[in-house]
Amino acid sequence: MVNSTDVDLSTLSNSAETVTTHLEWKASISFEARNMTATALYKVEILDDKATCVQLDTRGLDIQTLSLNGTTVSNWKLGREVKGKDYLGQRLSVPLPVGALSKNSTIDLEISYATSSDGSKCTAAQWLPPSQTAGKIRPFLFTQCQAIHARSIVPCMDCPAVKMTYTAAVTVPRWSTAVMSALGKGYTENEDGTITYCFDQPVPIPSYLLALAVGDIVSCEIGPRCKVWSEPSLLDAC
Repeated sequence: MVNSTDVDLSTLSNSAETVTTHLEWKASISFEARNMTATALYKVEILDDKATCVQLDTRGLDIQTLSLNGTTVSNWKLGREVKGKDYLGQRLSVPLPVGALSKNSTIDLEISYATSSDGSKCTAAQWLPPSQTAGKIRPFLFTQCQAIHARSIVPCMDCPAVKMTYTAAVTVPRWSTAVMSALGKGYTENEDGTITYCFDQPVPIPSYLLALAVGDIVSCEIGPRCKVWSEPSLLDAC
């Protein structure tokens, strides 16, 4: 639980009143558009029964639709950037039903959105062209969410005091492989030439530990519990 007496100046969320405890993330990766289209389904716990909204950190996100417990929400608000502090992004405020929620109750908050193709906005995603890879044939994507960049790939409470579990389903071109900071749970080949990789992170983590890499990569076992991932031409060197 977040200590309400602590103030984290790096987040615009209201984590002392509501807190995200689990994320179900579905994302589709486009190397052509250099963006992700995604849905984030959160389990949100109410810490203060006087809370009037859920507030999340975002940066450069195109918010499309929102729902609470399956009901569409139209009166959500995306605030302006803080003057002189554009790195904080914009606060997403989602009103809660008046008088319908009590302390320790939970709600489902689902957000559909797309990330920005502008690298100055989507600061967590690094899109490498083929020329910057070892193989020189395929592009590569990796994310770096530390310290407060997760908000540019998913609306979240982007502060270390808030920890959550997550599951993910990431759809990528069939030539590529996706890995995350989570346990791999297999994949499904789709008829449209893409492949969807599934992941599960059962240990609560802060948003800055959310990590994704997509590219022409292969793995090698280096022990009973560990493997190394790299481009094929670099695997032996690992």
